[in-house]
Amino acid sequence: MLSKNNSQKKAKIKKNDEQLSAGEEAAATIRKKNGKYYDLSKASLVNKGLIKLNDRQFLDLFKNLRLRFDLTTQCNAWCVFCSNEGSNYTSKRGREAKIEDVIYLSEVLIKNTPLKSIDFSGGEPTIHSDFTKGEFKLAKWTKKYPQIRFSIHSNGITLTPAIVDRLKGSFSRIGISIHSLNFATWNKITNLNNFYPLAAQKIKFSRLLDNLKYIAKQNIGDKIFIKSVVMRGLNDSPEELSAILKFCEKNNFHPKFLEFEPQYPEHEKFIVGRRELFAKLERLGCHFSADAPRHNDPNRYIPGVNFSYHNQKGLHSIFGCGDKAACESCYLFLCMFVKPLEGGRGLYLKPCPPLDTRFDLSWALAKKDQKQILDIFKMSREYLMMTPGIGIKGWNKEEKYLNTNLC
Repeated sequence: MLSKNNSQKKAKIKKNDEQLSAGEEAAATIRKKNGKYYDLSKASLVNKGLIKLNDRQFLDLFKNLRLRFDLTTQCNAWCVFCSNEGSNYTSKRGREAKIEDVIYLSEVLIKNTPLKSIDFSGGEPTIHSDFTKGEFKLAKWTKKYPQIRFSIHSNGITLTPAIVDRLKGSFSRIGISIHSLNFATWNKITNLNNFYPLAAQKIKFSRLLDNLKYIAKQNIGDKIFIKSVVMRGLNDSPEELSAILKFCEKNNFHPKFLEFEPQYPEHEKFIVGRRELFAKLERLGCHFSADAPRHNDPNRYIPGVNFSYHNQKGLHSIFGCGDKAACESCYLFLCMFVKPLEGGRGLYLKPCPPLDTRFDLSWALAKKDQKQILDIFKMSREYLMMTPGIGIKGWNKEEKYLNTNLC
């Protein structure tokens, strides 16, 4: 039961969210000190030689960490850059998470930690049966916790009006991965090795555009983030970037550009670094603050940067997996990825995206052992403090999915 102080805190958080809705949602996850970007690795206990967390340090992490569920590993697109959030591509044929497990695990953390943010992703989350059958158990549950910032990350193909209507009231952020507004480019990016017939892709693209038209009419533009993973030779041209920016301006959406993260070493040639991308965006009318990082220094970690395009605020994000500073900061920054086991019998934590390390939550969930659940989360963060991913190039994906003829 909430205490009086917690009730006041809950109301304050809700008030802050309402203030953010005026135009600052794009700045909500940016890390700054005294209004300036700072190197996140400077705050890392790893730099002090520590690889263990006391209880207070562990709980403090939840003030900034996001709990991120893969509701299903299945997807209705196959993007050439897909990380599958750290899992092998064969897992795309896996089972979906049980909504009851997702809700229970979320409530354990909400009630025992200062957790503020929960994301739902995939795969494609909107093809989970909770959405396709119209049950909307998850959407109904989110209304119980107005103090939590709920987000969903979709490719937009099945983000239908019926789903949007269920999400728009209780979700702070709806990320839609588009990557291009040109069908030919979009098809190249979302159709690895022509996995889908061209006719099917055209239908998907048409549905995506229809869904975007509906969303644009809902007066929720500040919640909408149009996401584009920028890849050299595919969607990094002035025409492609400008189309995204103008589309966002027209519909009052936030543009969000993400740095391409190679799944294979052979893909490094497709990276468009910050200096190059920011210069391109500036030529198109974007503005960055004077202290925005212009380089990809492996010894500094500034994962998120804001920019403005006329009256729209945008984002640029980078994971930096393999880089020294990113790896040293990962335990206090990266989302807590929770994924369904392939057999559908439970959930597991995936702490390091490039490595196939797992922390199985199934037994603790089945027994509703809250202490064990918290202990597993603590172990997963301490595992990251050992910086297991430093120097890794490529994400241990199956070679048969490698395609270097992307452009």
